[in-house]
Amino acid sequence: MAADTTRPVATDTTSPPGITDTLGHKPAAALWRSLVLPGWGQVRLGRKLTAGLFIVAEGAMVGLALKANSDLHYLRRIGADTATVNAKSQDREDWLVLLAVNHLLSGLEAFIAANLSDFPAELKLERVPHGVGASVRLPVHLP
Repeated sequence: MAADTTRPVATDTTSPPGITDTLGHKPAAALWRSLVLPGWGQVRLGRKLTAGLFIVAEGAMVGLALKANSDLHYLRRIGADTATVNAKSQDREDWLVLLAVNHLLSGLEAFIAANLSDFPAELKLERVPHGVGASVRLPVHLP
């Protein structure tokens, strides 16, 4: 039977070429999306709660960095002492570093989630005589 050439073939032109898991997720694309805007890669993977947490953290840190920057400009304008200006400058740098960390964590989380998106969710934990045991059912398809 000949292939149906009348229907268009869906292609994903928004993602860079690379490895794709069985659900169609490209880990590299998820990584880059979340590095650009934390939470974007998680949204594309259907992980809305995780995306929301990264977005809220991003917004809070941007707001606090802007406030620290505004306070720093005010302190310099009024001629505050050097110790106070240096402390506020350190606060601003801390918020900027946390912003960068949020971007990196979001990207790594999206990359890992995309790689594990087709991992079976049948994890079972149970008590055993001397601790806790874990088991996972992994379906194996042999040709």
